[in-house]
Amino acid sequence: MTATDKKSSIEKLGKLINKVNVAMMTTLKVNGEFYSRPMNTMDFDKDGNLFFFSDEHTPDVHDIKGNNRVSVTYSNPENNTYIALNGRLFLIDDQEKINKLWMPACKAWFPEGKTDPNLTLIKVEVLKAEYWDTAESDMVVLFNMLKAIVKGETYDQGEHKEINFED
Repeated sequence: MTATDKKSSIEKLGKLINKVNVAMMTTLKVNGEFYSRPMNTMDFDKDGNLFFFSDEHTPDVHDIKGNNRVSVTYSNPENNTYIALNGRLFLIDDQEKINKLWMPACKAWFPEGKTDPNLTLIKVEVLKAEYWDTAESDMVVLFNMLKAIVKGETYDQGEHKEINFED
């Protein structure tokens, strides 16, 4: 993948993520079980890294320290947009980045604000991404599905792309 292709893929992915915002983050617990939890995306940067706030004393953070592989998924059935990301998690101690990403609503989880001692930043270094995006309403999707059935054709699911960030 050329640098230009990678940049445009990251930009497209960022636009899709911004439309959904809440992700399901899945990690592997120490006992080998998968654990998923909803996370509010704070940032998807120009390099393709995701950022989330977390409490550094939760069991999830302990699990992350044991195995930093992660799957992050986004789903927006209303817009027929679906995203699956795989990568590595890192706990980041970066007060400048926290200050930049902080929103007043975060006080619901971190009452002491952006200097809350329990607040930590999770960075997901995305290694692979895949998305499906039709950018059409349910009625248009249903019509196109019925049209494909009547014509005996395969339904065109819209844009589908795989991105390998390791290239």
